[in-house]
Amino acid sequence: MYIWCLMNVSFLYPASGISPHPAHLAWAKSIGSRVVETPMGIGRFDQNKLKGSDILLLESLYCAPFARSYKKRTPKCRVISIIADTSFWSERLTILRKLYYWRYLPIVDGFIAVSERIKRDIQSYINRPVEVVRPFPVNKIRPRKRSFERSILFIGNEAREKGYDNLVKAMDYLPDFELFLVGDCGKKVRTKKPNIHLEGRVPSLRPYFEKCSIYAHPADFDPCPSVVWEAMYAGLIPIITEGVGQSELFEGDLRRLVLRENDPKAVAEKIAEVYSYPDKRELVRKCMRLSEEHTEEKSIRHFKKSFYKLLEELS
Repeated sequence: MYIWCLMNVSFLYPASGISPHPAHLAWAKSIGSRVVETPMGIGRFDQNKLKGSDILLLESLYCAPFARSYKKRTPKCRVISIIADTSFWSERLTILRKLYYWRYLPIVDGFIAVSERIKRDIQSYINRPVEVVRPFPVNKIRPRKRSFERSILFIGNEAREKGYDNLVKAMDYLPDFELFLVGDCGKKVRTKKPNIHLEGRVPSLRPYFEKCSIYAHPADFDPCPSVVWEAMYAGLIPIITEGVGQSELFEGDLRRLVLRENDPKAVAEKIAEVYSYPDKRELVRKCMRLSEEHTEEKSIRHFKKSFYKLLEELS
């Protein structure tokens, strides 16, 4: 490990407008990385920005073409990629994506996955070492007071697999509840229902964490969204699917909060069921404790240990 600590690392992230993720950036900085922005898969890139790099840490496979060019010139360079998206989800493995992987995956030596499911998906596709490191809550907000209102919160972008469509349709069965959609997800929603509020991007999540009691994230696939940790930390009761990475950590009573079916009626029934629980305050405490375990410090320590473990395996 000592030898790897002396090597030069460059952290590549794509110019997507939402990158780098704060957790990934914190991981990269913890190992002394030079931070470098690249185009989104295709575009001009100055390879001199990577000059002297012994290790390339990619935030996503959008950066792989630029890592490939560098590795052709510097074959001893190691390439590790973070996978925190749908890269290896079977529903997204189109012919074009497989062709992209055929060209660029051979230069990737190992992976950091943010959930066990992603690890399995990677290993079923390519024989490379994979370590699992979970992100941490970025927005740590504690409401001044907590009461149980019939208010539901969802935060996310417009990717359909995040499940906000089912949540919007579920409101047909929940006329006494309100739904607040925060983030770019609202761009894809067309509704005139008075109990659905399209908030868009907001300067602060505090008002929503204070007014809402349930955080619903009925995603078909969402690796390990930090916002689920953040909602739990704020005292909201999460309702998630098996497709959400945190479900791997929900044990005991918290299994009640995981949807068995992911359709609008099932989502609505689970929301009504959870709201009717007499032990909601105890569930809130358990959720808060679980989120509190996933601190930035622990996540960074785990990342550094996993990162250097991968490099040792590859040496």
